[in-house]
Parts: sequence; C-alpha cells; structure tokens
Amino acid sequence: MTSERHNTHGTGILIGHHGILLTGVSGAGKSLLAIDLLEQARLRGETALLISDDRVLLSVDEDGLVMEPAPNIEGMIELRGRGIINLPFAREAHVHLVVDLVDDEERLLEESALTTKMHGIWVPRCPVPRRGRVDGLHQRFLVHAALRALGANLG
Repeated sequence: MTSERHNTHGTGILIGHHGILLTGVSGAGKSLLAIDLLEQARLRGETALLISDDRVLLSVDEDGLVMEPAPNIEGMIELRGRGIINLPFAREAHVHLVVDLVDDEERLLEESALTTKMHGIWVPRCPVPRRGRVDGLHQRFLVHAALRALGANLG
C-alpha cells in the first residue's frame, strides 16, 4: 500500500534499476545533470528514463520511497537555452539515491553526510557541487561512484 503523495521540488530519473532523485535550489542544475546522466546511460545501452522534472510526487510503500511524475508534466524537462523538451519517462520508481546539488565542495565526507531521511525513510545521499563549482564530468563521476557503492546493496 502506498502512502499519501508529497509534492517535492526536484528531478527524478531512472538509470538501469536505480531511481535517482536530484535535489537542490532552483537554478542549481538539476535538469542539466539529469539530462547528462540519462544521455550517458542511453549511450551505454542502459535504461534511461525521466520520472519527473521540477516537481516529483513522493510516497512510501513497503519497499521504500517511491517517486512519480506530476500528471501535467510527464515526460517534460527544461533544457535552459532550448526550452521544454520531451524524453521517454517512467510512471514510477523507487528512490535508491538522492543526489543533492550543494554550493560547497568537500574533499572528505563524514559517513553521516551520505544518507538523508525523507518521509521517514533513510536513503543514500550523494552531495554533488553545483555546476560552476565543478564541471559536469566531475558531477557525473561523483554520481557513478555513489551508484557503484550502492551496487552491493541493490543486487
């Protein structure tokens, strides 16, 4: 059974079997990083689907935190400089990783910085400096390192 849905500011994507929720302030680069991660996954032949951009509906079921698109923006994502583009999307995915776009780059993270609690559920967290603090390649490497760390836990 799924709990009440909560409208959350963020961008959700599905890479392979990993649901990723990108969070951060408006203008932090969530959409651009999501498009980059989706395109790279597609080029590798992996599942690469948008869940939702800008607003994600979050709920909890027996298996954890679930994200769904807001109905009026399914399949749409903003690419600044181009406008709204349409991408293949999924109607839901469990959140396996929260990518939190942050202002500051930390060299060595405390273990406590690598999890976050959302709607009562602990989820692995990957703090990633916003674009401009680091480049897109560095951001991608941080997300892939976090996904590899999850690999043993997700099967």
